[in-house]
Amino acid sequence: MSSLREAVTPTDWASSMILLFKSAFYYNKVLLVLEGETDISFFNANAYNDRIHFDSPCCGKPEVIQAVNDIRRIGYDKCYGICDADFDHISGVRYDNIYFTDFHDLEMMLIAGGVVDRFIDSFTKHSYLIGHDRNEFKRNLKGSILDICYSIGILKWLNYKHDILLRFKGMRYASFITVNNESINFSLDDYINHIIGRSGRISEGYDFDKIKRDYLELFSQGADKLHVCNGHDFMHIVSMVFQCGLSTERNMSKEKVESHMRIGYHSELFKTTILYGCIEQALGERT
Repeated sequence: MSSLREAVTPTDWASSMILLFKSAFYYNKVLLVLEGETDISFFNANAYNDRIHFDSPCCGKPEVIQAVNDIRRIGYDKCYGICDADFDHISGVRYDNIYFTDFHDLEMMLIAGGVVDRFIDSFTKHSYLIGHDRNEFKRNLKGSILDICYSIGILKWLNYKHDILLRFKGMRYASFITVNNESINFSLDDYINHIIGRSGRISEGYDFDKIKRDYLELFSQGADKLHVCNGHDFMHIVSMVFQCGLSTERNMSKEKVESHMRIGYHSELFKTTILYGCIEQALGERT
């Protein structure tokens, strides 16, 4: 999940929410705290209810958890958080009054909901698909990207499990992925070396060989791809593919991909998710 506006401290933001919810208009509403402003737009579009106020400190998951705890500690118990699950589902981690996305993150929920097919149909050149089976083309392209995201996600999961101090933010995908239209190639060795090279000092006992051995062992466990894959990685690789010759729009940034995917998602589908059921439960508890 992402943020578009200037961040404030969770404590300051929580104080402002407490003041807001003392007003007559907000007094009986449920406050659902999100990670970022784009998430507010998504939930207003797909789960709007006049008994809910969606808001965000625009920081991240730890700040959402802290803000919910701060607000509840002061006494406003109609407050819950919604966060990306990350690896918490497959690790069995839970937090009081925090609801997780069904899969790794909100973007993976969109991907599981079928928006990728609509995107490919909308932005693949008609001339490129002549002679192709359209459904097979979409299935193969999605599968290839998901496989690579799984390979990327395993190292992130390993880092989560063992606190290796690897740094992924701002990584350069072109250092380990090459794209030629729908042909996408991933180099595991280049990926590990790229992340190690940009991470500075990593945890004692870890080097390339140790990380790769542990990586392959974790990979072999066959965890659910939807819980391991990061939706932002998926969107970035889609943007790389749709900057090539098959695309009707060559200036396809990751931000554009995410925007199109969110717009293409249907609220009726969101109403079938576990997360939507949690929101309904929160409303039911406050009636």
